[in-house]
Amino acid sequence: MKNKKGWGVIIAAGLFVLSKFKFVLVILKVLKFQTLISMAVYLWMYALLFGWKFAVALVYLIFIHEMGHTYAARKLKLPVSPAIFIPFVGAAISMKEMPKNAKDEAYLAYMGPVFGLLAFLPAIPLYFYSGDSFWALVIFLGGLINLFNLIPITPLDGGRIAAGISTKLWAIGLIIILGYSIYTFSFLAFIITIVGATTWYKIYKQQKNLVNDEKEVATYIETNRLLREHSRNASSISNFTYFARSFRSSILNESLRDSFDILNKVEDLETTEEQDKYYINEFLLRFDEQVQKIKNEYEQTATYYKTDNKTKLKLFMIYLGLAVFLAASTYFGNAAIMESEEMKTILGK
Repeated sequence: MKNKKGWGVIIAAGLFVLSKFKFVLVILKVLKFQTLISMAVYLWMYALLFGWKFAVALVYLIFIHEMGHTYAARKLKLPVSPAIFIPFVGAAISMKEMPKNAKDEAYLAYMGPVFGLLAFLPAIPLYFYSGDSFWALVIFLGGLINLFNLIPITPLDGGRIAAGISTKLWAIGLIIILGYSIYTFSFLAFIITIVGATTWYKIYKQQKNLVNDEKEVATYIETNRLLREHSRNASSISNFTYFARSFRSSILNESLRDSFDILNKVEDLETTEEQDKYYINEFLLRFDEQVQKIKNEYEQTATYYKTDNKTKLKLFMIYLGLAVFLAASTYFGNAAIMESEEMKTILGK
C-alpha cells in the first residue's frame, strides 16, 4: 500500500511542477524527433541490461540534466542543438555559438547539475515515506551522474564552471579523471582525459600568444589607417594597388590577405575614375570588416577568462555547495540500496 501511495505522491508532485514552472515550456519546446528516437534506443538498451526501472530512472535523470543546459542557453540567447542520447556515454547538446565569457559558460554549465539535483530531490522524501528501494536508486544515480559531471575538467560541466573561477583547477580535474580512468579501466574516462588535456593545452597556447596577438592586431589597425589615408590622394586604382601591396607581405592573417583579391581582379582593367573609387572603397570596406573581426576575436580571447573576485567567489560557493550535496546524496542512496531487502537477497545476506 505504501508503494502505491508513494507513486501517487510523485504523480501529484509532477502535475504541480508542470503547472507552475516555466522551464517545462522550454523542455516541451526543445523535445525534438531526434531526441525522442535516441532516448527510446537508450531506454531500450538499458532496460535489456538492467531492467526497465533502472532504465527509466537513468533516462529521466540525464534528460532533466540536459534540459538544465538548454534552459540556461535559452536564457543566454545561445542556439543549441536538441539533446541526443548516446548509449553507454549519456546525452549531450551541442552549442552552435560559444558564450561571450567564462562567467556565462559557467552559468550554462552549472545549470545542468542544478536541474539534475532538482530532478532527484523529490525522491528523498518519497524514499522515507514509502521505503521503496527504487527511490534510493534514483537518489544514488542522480547524485553520482551529477557529481561525476562536476569533475573540474572540460568537457565536463565542472571544467566549464572552473573556467570562471581559475583555469588552474583543470590540473586537479585532469589528475582526478586520469586516476579514475586507470583505476576503473573506463574507456569513457580515458577519452575525457584526452579531450581535457588537449583543450587545456590549446587554451594555454592561446593565452601565451596574447602578447604577440596584441602586436599583430595593432599592426592591422595601423595598416587600415594608412590605407584609408592614402586612398584620399590615390590618383588611380593602379597607384592605390601598388601602395596597398607593400603591406600584404607583412599580413599573416589569411582572411585579411584575401581582401586584396578585389584589387588583383581590376588591376589590368581600363576603368574610369568613378569605377576606381568604387573598387577602392569596396576593398577598404572588406579590409576594415576583417580587421574589426580579428580585433573582436582577440579582445574576446584576452578577456574571456577574466572574472572579478566577487564572481569567482560566487561560482566557487555554488560549485562547493553542489559537490557536497551531491556527494552526500550519492553516499546516502548507495547505503539505502545496500540496506534494502532486495539487495540483501541478491548478496545472499
